Amino acid sequence: MQGIGNILKGKAAIEKNKNIHSDIHYWADTISTAFGERKKFGMYLGIIKRIGAAEASRVFSEIKQSDCANPGKLFVWKTKKNPPENKPKI
Repeated sequence: MQGIGNILKGKAAIEKNKNIHSDIHYWADTISTAFGERKKFGMYLGIIKRIGAAEASRVFSEIKQSDCANPGKLFVWKTKKNPPENKPKI
């Protein structure tokens, strides 16, 4: 019979990225990895800082459920700033 220490040593340790400091960094890493655009981590980080982590996770889950050819472009399109439509022109 094996001891509990030997069993736990046999398990592979989950490798954590030590550069992830906050939930914003976590979502930028998750999204850029899922879309296969690791080199655009900074772009996703800027977008998520602007819209917030909760909104980013909502949009990311929508895109994961849809079947689109280019999810990165769809993410940027869904999170872009749109001016209010009811704003009167002076």
